[in-house]
Amino acid sequence: MVSMRLIPFLTVIFFFVTLIVPAAATEQARITDMFANGDVCEVTIGFSDDLHNVTLRYDLMLNDRSIDSKVVELGYVPTGNVTRIVFWDSYLEKNLYVFEVSVFVDGKLADSRQTEFIYGNQALLEFKVAGFNSDNKRAAVVISPNNIYSPSIVDLTFEIFEENELLYSATFMDVPVIQAMEKNIKWPVLLDNGRKYVTVLKVRSHGSDITSAYISIFMAEQDVEIMADDVELDEYGASITLKGMSQVPFYGKVGVTLSNNATNIYFEEESDVLTLNKEDTVGFLWEDIPPGNYTVEIRVINNEGKILDSYETAVRIRELPPVPPEQTKGLPGPGVIGNIAALLAVFFLLRINRR
Repeated sequence: MVSMRLIPFLTVIFFFVTLIVPAAATEQARITDMFANGDVCEVTIGFSDDLHNVTLRYDLMLNDRSIDSKVVELGYVPTGNVTRIVFWDSYLEKNLYVFEVSVFVDGKLADSRQTEFIYGNQALLEFKVAGFNSDNKRAAVVISPNNIYSPSIVDLTFEIFEENELLYSATFMDVPVIQAMEKNIKWPVLLDNGRKYVTVLKVRSHGSDITSAYISIFMAEQDVEIMADDVELDEYGASITLKGMSQVPFYGKVGVTLSNNATNIYFEEESDVLTLNKEDTVGFLWEDIPPGNYTVEIRVINNEGKILDSYETAVRIRELPPVPPEQTKGLPGPGVIGNIAALLAVFFLLRINRR
């Protein structure tokens, strides 16, 4: 039997336990940041543990009515922060919208958060973005003030996403927009060949405290350039310098074809792995090439057989003179020995006569 005096005490304990347990479950996943406009919605979630069976639900609402929703199964998520983006299929008109994100762990709600945005607020900005684009190596924006007599200060955030998950982000704070200017960033991360990447530029105006977002999408590909000024050929061989032009690693080779009316000769050598701005010089040594004038075609070929760059030039192969036989170093010949013997004989005769 439980003492009547313990009942109030146990009631208080159970009350606090029921408060603590849900709170602990909620702390497994916590939404730390979110952004939304009419084109893209972005959310950052912090996970305190390695979790399985994680699901995100996105809801876009107008006047308390859901007009679009998406469910994304994340599955396993490691400890740390995860940033995801989502695009809406609905066409939006100028209005006030609510964006809501909900995080579920094992089917139970762990956290939920809302934010509002006004679609079509570009007229409120003190600047204009003339262009934003991205590719294998960088992202760049051209931005200028709406009024040259009223410059502004902005924060620029460049983000690159792979499969809607943030891969890299960099922010430039307090950038003055006094006249038309370009700001760019080179990707410090490696990209996968043939994969689609989404880049997002977020511009926060200090004056109106409005953040606008711009999107660029590209397909990552290998890109290598033959440095024409560093191609050297003569009758002995060739030296060819390559330069990486992409953050997609290049794996491949250099092929050289020498041809004329009578001969067609092919050489190839493996290249080092190349990434953005990395260089490699590949050397060739000609063997058994008949003398004559040759057209030279140089090709950079990846492991899938795709030609990434080519260069044509010409070379004259001269007939090399025969290599003279090496002279054997041995004992002095008979003439040298005879002269030495004669000198020794004269030396001894002089000594005898002195006696």
